[in-house]
Amino acid sequence: MYALYAPIQATYKESQSLKGLAKMKYDKEHKDSLSKYPELKEHMQRLLQNGEKITPKQWKAEIQSLQSEYDSIGKEQSKTATELAYAEVISYNKKNLERELQNESRQQNRTKRREEEI
Repeated sequence: MYALYAPIQATYKESQSLKGLAKMKYDKEHKDSLSKYPELKEHMQRLLQNGEKITPKQWKAEIQSLQSEYDSIGKEQSKTATELAYAEVISYNKKNLERELQNESRQQNRTKRREEEI
């Protein structure tokens, strides 16, 4: 939201600093931006809580710290996902081995029964 607000705010401040014919000419050239300013200012004030000030430098610093935290969490998440995949493969292999052992045991029992019948 600030990316939309900042250029329009700069246009508004420039307009306020001018006087006379220069102001009229500037206002006419930037009519669209200046007409959006009150709405955007109100929206920004609603987004900011308890009368906070607009501090893009602090926001950027916070974004960078949050991004680094996000990256570290992403690395942990991928490591955890890999470990989970390993655990699932091991669990599947264990069940598969148990099933194969049961099948071998059944086959040996069948073979013994056939031999006994003969």
